[in-house]
Amino acid sequence: MKLRAAATLILVGGGGMAIVAATGVWALSGGLYGCTRADEELAPTLASLSILDAHPGQTQPEDERYSGCDEDDGFAYAGQYYRLTTSRANVLAFYRKAAAEDGWRLKGANPSPSPAPDSLAIDTSALCFEKPAAGTTAHLAVWFPSDLGDSPDDYGLEVTASHDGTAWC
Repeated sequence: MKLRAAATLILVGGGGMAIVAATGVWALSGGLYGCTRADEELAPTLASLSILDAHPGQTQPEDERYSGCDEDDGFAYAGQYYRLTTSRANVLAFYRKAAAEDGWRLKGANPSPSPAPDSLAIDTSALCFEKPAAGTTAHLAVWFPSDLGDSPDDYGLEVTASHDGTAWC
């Protein structure tokens, strides 16, 4: 009887340890933190959206288009920077029209979203749109680095999305 109890204890203890180890591997590989495989695969789809190619005639693309998956917040992203060679108002008017024509719905507008002194920047998008994309909701932000005290000669477009709904402008 003692042999049977010892064998049961070893089997149950070993199975419990295997479950704990498997749970740890799952959590460390993105189960609780980071990007899911679906969101990692979503980034190239976002990078191919035509809205990222749209820009006023006076502006010029800068650098290469970027994309990836934000490991901290667990969402896919893609974006493009442009050289600001027209007024901010013209840029905002252009994207209101171009985004609507491409099926994006305006979710929010704050033409001058600079954070208050000594506060954290919560939302720096001057315009925020959303539309369905690849089985989830994509968010398009038009933003100006100068609102954060950086590069007054640029503006950016960024699209974010996540299959678990954690993306935003």
